[in-house]
Amino acid sequence: MAKLSAFCGLIALFALLGVANAHAGHNFYITGKVYCDNCDAGYPTRISPAISGATVAVECKDGAGQRLFYNEQRTDNDGLFNIAVQGEHEHEACEAFTVSSPTSCNLQTDSNRGPVYLTHNNGIDSDERKTGPFAFRSTTNHPSCQAVLAEYNIYNDSD
Repeated sequence: MAKLSAFCGLIALFALLGVANAHAGHNFYITGKVYCDNCDAGYPTRISPAISGATVAVECKDGAGQRLFYNEQRTDNDGLFNIAVQGEHEHEACEAFTVSSPTSCNLQTDSNRGPVYLTHNNGIDSDERKTGPFAFRSTTNHPSCQAVLAEYNIYNDSD
């Protein structure tokens, strides 16, 4: 009986180890979009163009601030990025952020970074982690901004 209990215990242990390491070699995919906040609105509008060729990075650091992972990618023609990150990073602080824009819309904004949680030990079964949208802004606003922002009716106190 003791041998059977020991055998069952070993099977249970190996099963737990298998579950713990099931995602260790998997990639996570951090996806999002980069746009030009050409109205300085703080959110995308119907006239906010996507930024093709913008560089976006994902970085993970340990508790002491030591970089453990870094990968960057340029956005496609639609301003979309899809950055692969290998393995679990449960005990690391990871974030995605913009690095640069190849256009005249290249000033960093407050909407240029976001945390990404790169573990399967958080209830999220998918390997995809969405973040953003991230924005750059230009030194001048688009001529149609006043009319576009009026469509949102967020500054009208008459309601």
